[in-house]
Amino acid sequence: MYPLFESLCVQDGNLLNAQWHRLRFQKAFKSLFNTSPTFDLLEGIQIPQTFAQGRVKLKVLYNATERDFQFQHYKTQNIQSLRLVVTEDLDYSHKYSKREKLENLFALRDNCDDILIVRKSLITDSSYANVIFFDGLDWWTPSHPLLEGTCRARLLTQGLIKEKIIKVVDLKNFKGLKLINALRDMDQPIIPIESLVY
Repeated sequence: MYPLFESLCVQDGNLLNAQWHRLRFQKAFKSLFNTSPTFDLLEGIQIPQTFAQGRVKLKVLYNATERDFQFQHYKTQNIQSLRLVVTEDLDYSHKYSKREKLENLFALRDNCDDILIVRKSLITDSSYANVIFFDGLDWWTPSHPLLEGTCRARLLTQGLIKEKIIKVVDLKNFKGLKLINALRDMDQPIIPIESLVY
C-alpha cells in the first residue's frame, strides 16, 4: 500500500533536517511514479503531545496519492560489532518499505550486532545506516552506498565527511567507523575497526 517511506528525527517536538528528507522524497517520487509529487511530505504534520519530549522517530509512509504518519520513541542502538556479508543483487536505491532482502542479510549477523554489506566487492552500508570511516585525519563514506541517506548528504555538503570507493582490502587503513542516519549523527562513540568480523 505504501511502497516508500522516510524516517525523520523529532527532538523535543522539533523536526530535524526536514529539507533533506523532502529532497529525497521528491527524487524517489519522480523515479517510482514518473511524475512530480502533488503533496508535500510533511504538510499538516502534527506532533502528538506524547511524542513532544525526547528523541522520537517519525516514519512517513507514502504512495502516489497519500501518506501515513507513525511515531515511536527512539533509543539509539549500541552497535559494537559488525559482520561483513556479501550480496550481488541487492537494490535499495530508494527507501523501500519492502526490506526482505536486507532482513535476510541481517539474519546472517550471527553473534554480531549488525552487518556491513559488501556488494560487487565494495563496502556499502549497514542494515539500516550509512557508514563513515576514520583514517586518523578525515572521515570517509563509501562512494557507492545502497541508499543515499539524508544525514550522509548533509554531512557531505557541510564538508564534514568525504566520499571515495572503499573495498574490503581498504578497511585495514582505517582506525574506526560510525553508523549514521537521520537518528544517528556524528556525535556518537567510534566503533573500533577491529570490531569488524570477516
